[in-house]
Amino acid sequence: MAAWLLLLVALASAVGAFGRVTSEAVTIPGSDSQAARDTAGAFDDAASGRQPVVLYAPAGTAPLSSSGQRRAVEEAARAVEGVAHVVAVTTPYEPGGGGLGADGRTGRLTVELDVGGRDITPETTRAVTDAAAPAARAGIEVTAGGDLAAAADKGSTGHSEIIGLAAAFVVLALGFGSLVAAGVPLLTGAVGLGASLCLIGLAGHLMDMPSSGATIAAMIGLGVGIDYTLFCLTRFRELLAAGVGVEDAAARTTAGSGKAVVFAGSAVVAALAGLALGGLPLLHALALAPGIAVLVAMAATLTLLPAVLSLIGPRLTPGVRAGRTVRAARRARAERKAPDDEAPYEKTPGDEAPRTDAPHRTPDDEAPGANALPQAEDRGERREGPAPAGWGRIAAFVASRPWRCLLGGLVLTGVLAAPATQLTFGQLDAGDKAVGTASRTAYDRVADAFGPGANGPLQVVSTLPAPASGPDDTRITSVTAALRTTGGVASVGPAQLDASGTRVRWQVIPATAPADPDTVALVHRLRDETLPAATGGTGLVTHVGGATAAQADLNERLTERMPLVVGFVLAVAALLLLVAFRSPVVAVKAALMNLVSVAASYGVLTAVFQWGRGASLIGLEGPVPIPGYVPLLMFAVLFGLAMDYEVFLLSAVRAAYLRDGDNRGAVVSGLSGTGRIITSAALIMVSVFLGYLLSDDPVVKMFGIGLATAVALDATVVRGVLVPSTMVLLGRANWWLPGVLDRLLPRLAIEDDGHDGAVPLASPAGDAPLADARSTS
Repeated sequence: MAAWLLLLVALASAVGAFGRVTSEAVTIPGSDSQAARDTAGAFDDAASGRQPVVLYAPAGTAPLSSSGQRRAVEEAARAVEGVAHVVAVTTPYEPGGGGLGADGRTGRLTVELDVGGRDITPETTRAVTDAAAPAARAGIEVTAGGDLAAAADKGSTGHSEIIGLAAAFVVLALGFGSLVAAGVPLLTGAVGLGASLCLIGLAGHLMDMPSSGATIAAMIGLGVGIDYTLFCLTRFRELLAAGVGVEDAAARTTAGSGKAVVFAGSAVVAALAGLALGGLPLLHALALAPGIAVLVAMAATLTLLPAVLSLIGPRLTPGVRAGRTVRAARRARAERKAPDDEAPYEKTPGDEAPRTDAPHRTPDDEAPGANALPQAEDRGERREGPAPAGWGRIAAFVASRPWRCLLGGLVLTGVLAAPATQLTFGQLDAGDKAVGTASRTAYDRVADAFGPGANGPLQVVSTLPAPASGPDDTRITSVTAALRTTGGVASVGPAQLDASGTRVRWQVIPATAPADPDTVALVHRLRDETLPAATGGTGLVTHVGGATAAQADLNERLTERMPLVVGFVLAVAALLLLVAFRSPVVAVKAALMNLVSVAASYGVLTAVFQWGRGASLIGLEGPVPIPGYVPLLMFAVLFGLAMDYEVFLLSAVRAAYLRDGDNRGAVVSGLSGTGRIITSAALIMVSVFLGYLLSDDPVVKMFGIGLATAVALDATVVRGVLVPSTMVLLGRANWWLPGVLDRLLPRLAIEDDGHDGAVPLASPAGDAPLADARSTS
């Protein structure tokens, strides 16, 4: 615990000294927009580029074109020039400045800084806007735009984390019946979250880390951190209820359930690693951030949690009811192990293939909510005992009607997935930001005064084989004329030559907004038609860049690489499950079932964001485009998260099958024994994800809705209906293993803690135990 405390202090101190750095820059190696950006590097521009500060004279004040307002604006510009990092300021009245709108009430100061976008801080933005006080005193509204606005709009998601933690606490308190036990997962989750956010903030100094990366990492890290601790804590309490000492219980929990956590966490990280095949630095950053969060959550579960359990273990011991359950379990086990002349063994209907080398059933198998469906059902026999309840009743229902349940589950998920057939990749712009943010205010005022395309100018850059004689060079003027006559172009700025005269650039203002599909069409028209026709035979090499062109290239690259990433993640998931459970059928089936929940989440994502169904309920004004990286990152994350529940469910089913040789009974036993703990864990994760709907960032909302939908469906419809029904229908084929694979595959025991014999399950608060059904081979 002291080591973790020192680590947190060290990381917090590093962040305090160096700060957290984010960048929205998009680098796409090999793309036309990247070539344009690289070529434009020959021009002597400031590191920040030209950042706008929007000036607006509201009704009732003199327009910016009046002499009094002009003096105030020029005085403000001189004051801004004195701000740290500012190297130049251009007023709307100067050539090459931001200009004035047609009504004379909107204008732009153009600010150039000696730092790039990732190093512009909220303090820098505040200093710039504060320095423009002379304009504000004249009644002019001053709003930062561009990277200055992005820095100012950076907000904390602390309220979302608090909501997620509060919801998790309620679920845990109800499940465990103990406030102390409920607090343990929150402690490890919060510590892991703090450490991972610090690491991600520092990583921003080494790579372009988008602001949404840390939020997505917090969302996933907090969810898995609490879930991993929940599974381990459940096992720890079972061991305490069985009479195991606190320190031994902590060690056995780490050795058993800790291995399952490592396996599940490694699956998440492996799935995220598949994003590297996308070949995009943006994907690398968005995969690294949640990858760090998951690794830290695993480390906290394996190191911090055992220390906490050893320290407060006696306060986590289940109550009297659990003790009675354990004593009854021990008596039953003793009777079953007695010699035939003392306590004759009566073959129960579920013991079609009894195994002398496997643990006998524990009272958990006869407890309400954990009854296995009697195999004797096929022979007309019935096992006496209490009727199933809770997940036991659900498991028995699914196993007795597998075809109906399978078809019903597929219909439900199919309806949810249907909108995904119309999913298209788009791009967001500042117009999709929340009303009242600096980015949105500046965007709206610029669009109203200068046209929607002024918020996303394109940059056309050419390299000449020989230096130009000047802007009037015929090679240049022919391109200028062609650009101005291209459909969809609102205006074209004058050609600019670099010092060598071999590079020239134009600023092209589209007639449509950056996120409008017509703007993307204009990019392609310029590249495929206008520029080749205007430069044919001149030797000019021309590229089209700018933020809009870069986003278009990004979406095209993602579309191209998506099959490769999806194939890799599917293969990794199937391979990991094959190694864990030594069954090709189970591995392939699980991978395909994961696709069902992913497809359903894509459908909900399309309906809510692309179509705008219910968008107002989550703080959006209407439909918004879905960036291409959102579905791709969601795919990797969801496959990794689904592995958690798949591992715990299949471990229980496989252990029951190895014990009794009854496939249907094993499915029912596994589902009834893990159903409640899996749904509780999923409820916690869904609560955490939905808490992020309070964020103003549409991308964060997309991940919140998409991940919450997928996890909820995965833990209920997929794990509770589709997986068990297919396993019942497949029968013994579930466990078929070719001889060659039997020789090649290792023999793993995911939750084996190295001690022989089963520990009876005690559930003082009704919390369904997880770890009794251990995977053995």
